Amino acid sequence: MATESQADVSVVICTRNRADSLRETLSCLAAADRAELAVDVVVVDNGSDDATPAVVQSFAHRLPVRYLFEPTLGTYGKSHALNRALDASGLGQLVAVLDDDMSVEPGWWRGVWAISRRWPNADLFTGRSHVIWPSSPAPEWAGHPKVRGWLCSVMDEGAEDLPLSSGRWFSGNHFWFRSRVLIGGRRFPDTWFTEPQFVLQLIEDGFCGVSGADAVAGHRIQPSLLEPAMALDRSVQSGKAIAQARLCPVRRSVRNSRLAVDHPIAARTYCAASWIRWTWRRWRARNAGPDCPGFADRLMAVQQCANYREALRILSTAGEYRLFNTRARSGSRTLMA
Repeated sequence: MATESQADVSVVICTRNRADSLRETLSCLAAADRAELAVDVVVVDNGSDDATPAVVQSFAHRLPVRYLFEPTLGTYGKSHALNRALDASGLGQLVAVLDDDMSVEPGWWRGVWAISRRWPNADLFTGRSHVIWPSSPAPEWAGHPKVRGWLCSVMDEGAEDLPLSSGRWFSGNHFWFRSRVLIGGRRFPDTWFTEPQFVLQLIEDGFCGVSGADAVAGHRIQPSLLEPAMALDRSVQSGKAIAQARLCPVRRSVRNSRLAVDHPIAARTYCAASWIRWTWRRWRARNAGPDCPGFADRLMAVQQCANYREALRILSTAGEYRLFNTRARSGSRTLMA
């Protein structure tokens, strides 16, 4: 484990060739109230060739900030940058992960600390996040409640503190954890859904997660995300990744995974029926273009089709979910008892 610093809160920001966006994120962090809190920021440059180092240096007199360089892009990139920060010395009691396109509100630092102090036995947290659209009007489909969450990576559970429920995770662009969870060398896996996999494994290992309303941040949406072709690609990618996160590896704390082990035929039947239903809805919405209100329904159908198709593939190929896995099912029932 990396050596713990005297900081109360350390923020890790992974970035690649988005110097201007990084500057805005650091400006928000520098302006936010951190009175009586010891904080620092670790910027991990994941192979940039723009002005990222200069941007970080320009904040040296406004914010306790460190610059780290991680050249490894790997399969997806961000996991290597995150792990570079975890391997470095000097992380604080709380380690917050922010993306380089997040704008924290003035009370964010103190909100992070307040939520964590209210829940001394929890180790994983998030606040509230909202969308900050580009200057041009956002298309109607992008603001649809059933699309906005996974397309724009925002999370708002309301004004009350809520425990993290089974099979759920906090948005990877805005969450934090106690550095003690890193004991034993826990790191982020090299997958597109690296943060959800990290969160789900923490829950599987017995840690608790809580969302609170005190720490608020906005997600500045990149214009490219609102291109219809990009949204369709993301719907497929996110649908597959959700199925993978909930089923691979087998986790007893994730209801989808546990039920698929105990009831393999029912799980296959449910996924097959759901795939057929969403395929039909996708076919009905196939001609809905981005200027049509039905484009949001098309995106949802594409995402759900990818989700259930991937779930069926996993249930059919992963040994843990085979139909006659008597040992796994009996062990699961014993653990549930």
